[in-house]
Amino acid sequence: AAGLVMGLGYFASKYNFNIFVTWDAVNDEELQPGWQYSYVPSICAFCSSTCDILVETEYKNGYMRALEIDGNPLSPLNEGKVCPRGRAGIFRTYNVDRLKTPLIRTGPKGTWSFREATWEEAINYIMQNIKQLNPQPYEFLLIGGGIPCANYKPYFIPFTLGTQIPNINGTPMQTCLFSD
Repeated sequence: AAGLVMGLGYFASKYNFNIFVTWDAVNDEELQPGWQYSYVPSICAFCSSTCDILVETEYKNGYMRALEIDGNPLSPLNEGKVCPRGRAGIFRTYNVDRLKTPLIRTGPKGTWSFREATWEEAINYIMQNIKQLNPQPYEFLLIGGGIPCANYKPYFIPFTLGTQIPNINGTPMQTCLFSD
């Protein structure tokens, strides 16, 4: 009997037959009427491996939301696999406890005393502290790896030019993924 079941399983997998009848329950909170569901290919940005991923999305009336992250089975790099950290990447956007505003330190270092600030206030705070130090442009060195090059390049380069920092954008782990 076990040999027969294994033989049928092999036959079904080889010729793409589904001989086992299963019933998957539909989660009404996930599949909503009127929404379109699709997979969007992307790259995981949590480490320098930059694994190929598929992001399951839902779309309706101009609003798109990511639902789940899986490995891309067509990828020669990660062959459809993605680590737990990459799969949990959805929480980078949707976690209720994520930081949504800049924080400015209010107490001594190590006390974890911060207050929320606007982006303009945070940038002014940083620039004020830089001006107090009065560093020369050659005293700055900004180093980035695959993640800053790929995701932050539109902001990284103007920042280096605006602050007159020489464009020394090192990539210690790998070469830049995307060039102009």
